[in-house]
Amino acid sequence: MRVAGGRLSLAVGALVVALCLSPARSVIGAGWPAVGLTTSVQSAALALVGPLPNGGLFVLGEPIRLRVTPAPSQVTYRLTDAYGPADWTTNGDIFEAQGVVQPDSGGAWLHLPTDRLTRYGFYRLDVFTDQGNLTELSIGLVDPIISLGSHNRSPVGFIIAIDPYAGFAGQIAYLGIKWVHFDVPVSTSDPASVLEALSSDVQTFIGQALAQDVTPIFKLIGGAPPGVANYTSTFYQNLRTVAQTYRDQVDYWIVGNEIDGCGWWQPCDPAVFVTFLRGVAQTVRGVNADARILAADLYQGDSTTLRALLQAQQQNPTFTLFDVLSVHYLEEGNGENLSPDGCCGSINVYRQIMSGYGITRPVWNTEALSPLRGGLHWPGGELSYFRGGQVVPLLSPAKTVVGNLAVGAEKVFFYSYNYDQQLLYQFEQPARTLTERALAVRALADQLQTATYYGRLTGTPAFVEGHFFKNGDETILVIWSNNSDQETEATLSGANGSVQLFDPLGNVHALRQTGGQARFRVHYEPQYVRGFTPVPTVTFGGATNDAPYFTSQPITTAKVGRHYFYNADAYDPDPTGQRHVLVQVSYALEHGPAGMQVDATSGVVTWQPSQAGQFTVRLRVQDAQALTGTQMFTITVVGPTQNAPPQILSRPRTTFGVMGAPFAYNVNATDADQAALSYQLVEAPTWISIDPSSGFIYGTPPLAGVFPVRVRVADGQGGYDEQTFTLHVAGPSNPLRCYVPLVRR
Repeated sequence: MRVAGGRLSLAVGALVVALCLSPARSVIGAGWPAVGLTTSVQSAALALVGPLPNGGLFVLGEPIRLRVTPAPSQVTYRLTDAYGPADWTTNGDIFEAQGVVQPDSGGAWLHLPTDRLTRYGFYRLDVFTDQGNLTELSIGLVDPIISLGSHNRSPVGFIIAIDPYAGFAGQIAYLGIKWVHFDVPVSTSDPASVLEALSSDVQTFIGQALAQDVTPIFKLIGGAPPGVANYTSTFYQNLRTVAQTYRDQVDYWIVGNEIDGCGWWQPCDPAVFVTFLRGVAQTVRGVNADARILAADLYQGDSTTLRALLQAQQQNPTFTLFDVLSVHYLEEGNGENLSPDGCCGSINVYRQIMSGYGITRPVWNTEALSPLRGGLHWPGGELSYFRGGQVVPLLSPAKTVVGNLAVGAEKVFFYSYNYDQQLLYQFEQPARTLTERALAVRALADQLQTATYYGRLTGTPAFVEGHFFKNGDETILVIWSNNSDQETEATLSGANGSVQLFDPLGNVHALRQTGGQARFRVHYEPQYVRGFTPVPTVTFGGATNDAPYFTSQPITTAKVGRHYFYNADAYDPDPTGQRHVLVQVSYALEHGPAGMQVDATSGVVTWQPSQAGQFTVRLRVQDAQALTGTQMFTITVVGPTQNAPPQILSRPRTTFGVMGAPFAYNVNATDADQAALSYQLVEAPTWISIDPSSGFIYGTPPLAGVFPVRVRVADGQGGYDEQTFTLHVAGPSNPLRCYVPLVRR
């Protein structure tokens, strides 16, 4: 870890990218410990009992559950897009409705449905009751998490300090983080320092992390311990105690910190590091034969210490000194842009040096530049260091992950000078507040956790960067502008299926295809384009203005006397010349039943039906050049004593899969009667199953093939809806790599 004016012995805030795969376990459900957030403003007597569950993260389609005191008799709530009208993805108010109060001893649970919402991401929640209000709660709506197991190749993980707060493991698991890099102190004077890893808080955290499919890594961080050359010393005895305690829990160990710079131990002696690395490897493997050693955060590209380490490995090939070469600050190219202080080693240089000693090891970037807090809407004054010490604006999570994979890193740890778990929060708030950057990480995990890197997009403008991934046979393009003040329109050609554009928070726009081409806007934040198998052709620019068009699915069922809501959404691929701002479009109701209204700015359609029947609706969206698009649909309204059938609003993120990689789909349905819904698979392969109460589909394909799937949601009163899709599972034509194989004995 590098800091201006000196060195620190603590690890830094990070995310981990792992490109390995394992059999999946069951999805984590309800009952997680409450962690993280409290209200920033409370009025009257109403108060939350404890913090918000899961750090303010809730599953889209399931009720938001809050425990409050005292018990109110009624509750209404408003969910608002947290960015407001300046956001490039959505605009304005999202949803307003009544909730359900469930009294219990000393208070009540508030159930606030989200089943009529279709957008993931960051929301402001305001709650209004007869006992007072809770305002400006920050929450996130996400999918259920999926389990990848100890061989996972998930794109995300996190580095934390030695003192995780209660429930933090649950929160990072909900963010899709699958690896956690955990600091274990090594003192230059106290051989008992490593025993801090045995504290009850640490043991609780490790247990919760593993239970929630998060793989822990212990990093020995600090100076030369007493008895570093004596493998029977008190230090190694204490290390052995730690290894024995976690023998069945912790299999990955990072030894030292930037050892090619002598770890900032003085005086510098490369032989000490080789001795230390060998002693740790021998001690840990003596307890746990499955242990994997990472050595150890190199950052210069080449050094005397690195060569001494590789020479020691070469001289004794029967003893595996390290399984992974971990590095800090990877550069693309051959190191020609390194700064005078030796920052930012080239991955090509590392591989060339290793090859010279006949050693082949995976390379993990365990301190990649660009932190979580550089995600969406980074403040213009915030800066970071990149490419040889150049000061640049902070980048988003996807840019760092994808960029590091592109230069050959097998895993990527995001880096921040703010090293601990508070990286997930905004410091200016009196209480911890969920940030949209954390939700961008979750979207990254959802999009890429079962995909493998394929190659770079060529022929782009100088400010555009794009990279291809493969999810089985499916192609995924991750693309963005490297200049916040430059954007362009892109045209994708050659797709053989529907083209889906996902924003940085995971929301989808089904792009219109005309003449085999689909157009979309490329801007500063990364987007994910997927839904087809061939690698497409992408061209840039466009002189003509495009008409906006609707991409949302309307709600077509309603009931007399019940509130109707539909958040119409339209897309326009034209650039605006403004950061994070959509083409300004306006919505209008061209035809509809009496009393129906549409908000001209947000597209929210509201209505309270007064009679049963079928009602035709025609909406219009228009841009500033008066180009328009329309959407027509029919709403079936049932009487107050009749049953309204449910309606499925969601669609799979992908219909492609690969053998051994989990497939998941959060089926989201709404019901005008607010009935309890049940889900079942009418047709599906035997290896997938569905949660009958939540509709979450999950399974790991053991074979390739084409599998029809039909899911049904029923309300128990004879009403139902069905959705069909075809799942295409690819075989291991390009075998999935697990860079550090681990098969527990």
